[in-house]
Amino acid sequence: MARAAAAWAASIVFALPAFAVDFDDVADMLRLRCAGCHQQGGPAPFALETFQQARAWASSIRRVVAAGAMPPWHADPRYGKFANDRRLPAAEKEKLLAWVDEGSRPGAGSAATAPVNAADRSSGWRIGAPDLVFELPEKVTIPAAGEVPYHGYRVDTKLPEDVWIQAAETQPGNAAVVHHVIVQAFPGSGAVAPAGGDPRTVGDLGGYAPGTGPLIMPAGVGRRLPAGAVIDFQMHYTPTGRVETDRSRIGLVLAAEPPRYESRTALCSTPFLWIPAGESDVRFEAELVFPRESRLLSLRPHMHLRGDTFEFRAEYPDGVSEVVLRVDGYDFNWQTTYRLAEPKPMPAGTKLRCVATYDNSGDNPRNPDPTRDVSWGRETTDEMMIGFVDYYEVE
Repeated sequence: MARAAAAWAASIVFALPAFAVDFDDVADMLRLRCAGCHQQGGPAPFALETFQQARAWASSIRRVVAAGAMPPWHADPRYGKFANDRRLPAAEKEKLLAWVDEGSRPGAGSAATAPVNAADRSSGWRIGAPDLVFELPEKVTIPAAGEVPYHGYRVDTKLPEDVWIQAAETQPGNAAVVHHVIVQAFPGSGAVAPAGGDPRTVGDLGGYAPGTGPLIMPAGVGRRLPAGAVIDFQMHYTPTGRVETDRSRIGLVLAAEPPRYESRTALCSTPFLWIPAGESDVRFEAELVFPRESRLLSLRPHMHLRGDTFEFRAEYPDGVSEVVLRVDGYDFNWQTTYRLAEPKPMPAGTKLRCVATYDNSGDNPRNPDPTRDVSWGRETTDEMMIGFVDYYEVE
């Protein structure tokens, strides 16, 4: 009887499946989905560029991936399709969790993952070698602690004539300390602002935030940079506990010829904010009307620490309406631009309605002071309500 039991137990052991997933199976996934931020000197708190690094953080990886917190993506999945959707497909998520659960094995050829976008690392740019590069006019010193006010740095392009931008990439000089950058171009002294678009953002060139990719125009679409333009870098720094320096820059790839359509940026915004202390569901609305037939390219909600939800709803001339993007659990740390998978038609007369809610109560863990009334302001402890809207007109 004992001999039969031992044979049965041995058969059970031999029937158990071998480990199915090793690091070779997930290395490309980590490289493409994670290491853009999780790299040495990057904005994330640790790197995931090698097997040793990934194994050291395996339990943390499992926790945040299983919870859907990483990769960070805050768009409600019920609305819209986006080209830069960072969510892990179900099969990739299952494989990554299995790698952790099965012991985080190294695999045969997994000494390290390749760098993110390795083909482009030779030039240092994801957009390829740029035609023009502009950087901060001076090296900026960031103190070790305290709140660093927003500050704008202007650079004269000295362009003798208009140029058309096909792609733009903003690079932090020191990703550990740069929270985000907003880059805009303005007409130089004595120049006339180009017609059309929102006068506040007619020269919007995108910017940088962790997890946000470069600005890339669709085929036949470009962004005009006028002769003599001045580029403004709005810098937001976050101290790291030691004195740091930064000299961020932007690279531009120019179109070979003038495009058929001009990309523009408009604001769906209201500055009339008043958020009483302790209130948990304060709502504001703004609207933007497309006077001519247009195509919607991307959307970016912008609030600060008390921001909670932000919705873009298209109200069409025929009375039909639909939610184009809804962000729940807004997180100021992720200044995501949501790029539509395909340009979306906006018939003439379409109204884009933006609705934002704010939580100024003590239940908001990011709220720096729930006893303070809050209004519009540039600092992180103030508030904003802006929907950045990238589009082009087809009429």
